[in-house]
Amino acid sequence: MAGRIPESFIDDLLERVDIVQTIHQRVPLKPAGREYQACCPFHDEKTPSFTVSPQKQFYHCFGCGKHGSAIGFLMEYDGLAFTDAVAELAQSVGMQVPVTAGSNDPERTDRLEQMFNRMQEAASFFQLNLKRHEPAQNYLRGRGLTGEICARFKMGYAPDAWQSLSDHLTAQGATQQQLLEIGLLAENEGRMYDKFRDRIMFPILDRRGRVCGFGGRAMGERGPKYLNSPETPVFHKGRELYGLYQARQGGKPDQLLLVEGYMDVVALSQFGIEGAVAALGTATTEHQVRLLFQTSDNIVCCFDGDRAGLQAAWKALQVMLPQLIAGRQVRFLFLPQGEDPDSLVRKTSAEAFLEQVRQAEPLSSFLFRHLQEGLDMQSAEGRASLVARAGPLLAKLPAGAYHDLLHDELENLTRHRLQSGDINVEKASRRSPTSQYRPVGKTLLRQLAALLVQRPELAQQLDRQAIEIVQSQKNAAAVLELIDFCQQSPQISTVALLERWREHAAAGLLAELVTWQVPETDSGQQQELAHVLQRLHAEQLSARIDLLTTAQQQTGLSEEQKLELRELLAAKQQVQNPPTSGSA
Repeated sequence: MAGRIPESFIDDLLERVDIVQTIHQRVPLKPAGREYQACCPFHDEKTPSFTVSPQKQFYHCFGCGKHGSAIGFLMEYDGLAFTDAVAELAQSVGMQVPVTAGSNDPERTDRLEQMFNRMQEAASFFQLNLKRHEPAQNYLRGRGLTGEICARFKMGYAPDAWQSLSDHLTAQGATQQQLLEIGLLAENEGRMYDKFRDRIMFPILDRRGRVCGFGGRAMGERGPKYLNSPETPVFHKGRELYGLYQARQGGKPDQLLLVEGYMDVVALSQFGIEGAVAALGTATTEHQVRLLFQTSDNIVCCFDGDRAGLQAAWKALQVMLPQLIAGRQVRFLFLPQGEDPDSLVRKTSAEAFLEQVRQAEPLSSFLFRHLQEGLDMQSAEGRASLVARAGPLLAKLPAGAYHDLLHDELENLTRHRLQSGDINVEKASRRSPTSQYRPVGKTLLRQLAALLVQRPELAQQLDRQAIEIVQSQKNAAAVLELIDFCQQSPQISTVALLERWREHAAAGLLAELVTWQVPETDSGQQQELAHVLQRLHAEQLSARIDLLTTAQQQTGLSEEQKLELRELLAAKQQVQNPPTSGSA
């Protein structure tokens, strides 16, 4: 594969790949809190020190120091070149690798960025029109939605006009061809017109919070009830989940509720039930399942109890089976006939709905109940039929405890044991017998770098004074470079950042800093950042005070230097004992 793979593609690939699944296919992992563990495949050990983080999409061995992304793991474990590892991962998630002749493709990157900008401009236009259109506001009030919840999901209204949106965006520099390409315009016999008209608009956000598509709900009987964005360069409906971005804002949710509609997600949030996501009107895809498990280990699928709902649930189950490693849980909630989460939570209450969620049927129960339909389990023929039905499905399960337990369940039902092959090949030749790895010590600069590498967006809070404080420290060059990088790319993920820094001299250090514990909440991270900067500032002042104090003892100080010393002492006192009243 000649040429160079664009960095933007690598970033996107690392967001889509599930590192837990990638590694578990080669090294059996076991859940350990929020992470997964195994004995390291790169050195001999009896106690597991190899950890994989689904949140950070990163692996690290505390025994030998090996670390990296899914790309790095394939390079280390399978012995692949970088481009081959990227190609294999891309194929696993259905992506095609673009390659440029030399450096990154700035034209393609700019083109995609412009598309995302136009989608955001459209979302803002719809939001503004919702504020101006009383019938749309009344419709949403009638559905029990408040302005606050509509604002949280950036809901809007598409005017009942053929060219309202296109006129607005072309006035801002967009071309009709560009708007057609991103699905905001439709074309019929050479005539361009707004695709969404007289509809409540639901912007679909990708995991970086960018508007990538829309769902539009009709308020009346005209046209289809829901109209969705078509497939575009920035929107692939099988790779997104409505509400996932909002669900991830409070940290890792205890569970995710997979529902069928936009309004279900919004209504549940209105009632204080967070963590609901929708599959955009499509059958659940493998990529959507990976997104679900990257966000939470506990998934509850809420489907209608009719025939169509059961079929959708069965298809979702089959897609989920290959990713059901130990520690992950899937349950199914089948709603009463004619009900959906939106209607049910309004008729009952949030607590009543959550009680039904708590009683949802485990996947294993639904699996065997569905497979036994129409079979006489008292006969050998019926049991043999169950084995024939279950065998191909259980073969999809990854090796591990859950795999073995479902085989046990099938054996209890049929008195026959399915044979499972040994799929885990020991790669002893890759192991080194001993490890010379030693963790680095903690310093204030490394604490700052750990915050930035795990939360790059925090760099935007560093003003000129903060950067000057960092500049005053010894060996701060790499941290200053990191700050500059994060300020230019605040939305980049941790694993994508580390891939960009793969060849940097500080790559190994940053990789270790990913394993350091930082506060999970936004407020906790901001407090930690302020605390580190405060201590760095105190060190900066102390260094200058020590210098002046030494000079005072040896040669004496000028009046100007004495004034500076007094000011420095006062400043240090203030930094070390900041006022508590009126502080943010």
